[in-house]
Amino acid sequence: MTTATQAAIVAAGTAVVLAPIDPQHLRSNEPEPAPTPAPPTCTALLLAHAEAELAARARTALGMPGRRMAKEEGETARRIGMWSQHELNSLYERIGGTVTTRTVQRTTHGGESTWQATEITVTVDLPGIGPVEIFTDWDEETGGRDLPVMQATPDAVLIAA
Repeated sequence: MTTATQAAIVAAGTAVVLAPIDPQHLRSNEPEPAPTPAPPTCTALLLAHAEAELAARARTALGMPGRRMAKEEGETARRIGMWSQHELNSLYERIGGTVTTRTVQRTTHGGESTWQATEITVTVDLPGIGPVEIFTDWDEETGGRDLPVMQATPDAVLIAA
């Protein structure tokens, strides 16, 4: 390759790099594609698998095999939600546990409204798993003040109101 050819290549390359950019070519009616999320790491996959395994073992030990975690409802491997105080009472009568209540803030999925609720929790220590909390919100309309789980609450005065 001659020196003249090399000089021509360098000049052409410099002209391309230094050429003005027409902003019209940068505009497009097409929306920019959403960024592709990074694939999960091996550690994240192992942790997720371990949590799913623990959740399955806990739910099986409680007599709820096949029930999945509802993370959007605040569930974890060791924290399981129930539909009602009647469902929670059935579990309590079968396996026992420690009953507590607390006041919590709840929000609709869209975040349009919030309210205070009384959460009832039964805590049990499952062999080979450890402590697990089973919870639900008190619902006045469905009743159940006379349920054993409600009578076991240290805050029975709160529920009896």
